[in-house]
Amino acid sequence: MMSSCRIRWSIIAVGALFSVAADAQTVCAPTPAEYRSLDFGEARFAVEEDCRHRFTQDEQFFLAGIAHRLRSACKLPRDREGRALVERFTKAAALTLDLQKRQERLDNGVPSHPDRASAFAAGGSMMDNLACNGPEAALLARGLVLYLKRTSGSSRFVAGCVEIYTQRYAEKECRCIAGAVRPVFPDVDQRFFDRELIKQSIHQSPQVALKLMVSCGVQQY
Repeated sequence: MMSSCRIRWSIIAVGALFSVAADAQTVCAPTPAEYRSLDFGEARFAVEEDCRHRFTQDEQFFLAGIAHRLRSACKLPRDREGRALVERFTKAAALTLDLQKRQERLDNGVPSHPDRASAFAAGGSMMDNLACNGPEAALLARGLVLYLKRTSGSSRFVAGCVEIYTQRYAEKECRCIAGAVRPVFPDVDQRFFDRELIKQSIHQSPQVALKLMVSCGVQQY
């Protein structure tokens, strides 16, 4: 990173250590060139700047990779609430990646969502170049906590469903799908969307298939 970026990081990170209040979120400025050259640079810029950005599923797995490394290697964030948010976020990603691995074994090693695993790994690899006690790590930890606080009341499953089925189903159908699988997976709203959750729900409770077809109008997933 350029020295000017490090100065900006230092100023913002120091302020973050002494303040937990977040300003109203603003639209992200154009992503600087030094970020555009990085993998998931737009997502990283949005987290560091705490600006308005709709993170894709792959970008969220990138953030989960960062969060995992911050928590395990750097012991960040240090406040209890922030740690709890990060732990739930990384657990949701781990559950999905584990489900993906088990499904790959059934599908003769063919990955169902290869970008998710690589995005998670990219987030962890990025942290290899950052010092845990440096301003960049503090800034990323602060930005992640603010993002997770804002989205804690929304369904991660529904948001992912809408993104993946954008040409087929709207939010109404996706909320209905979440409601159908909730008896089998009570924590469905904290999980990332994955078709395997629907398949497992039907396998464990055939009534789920009936609800999907009759109540949700969903026949393909």
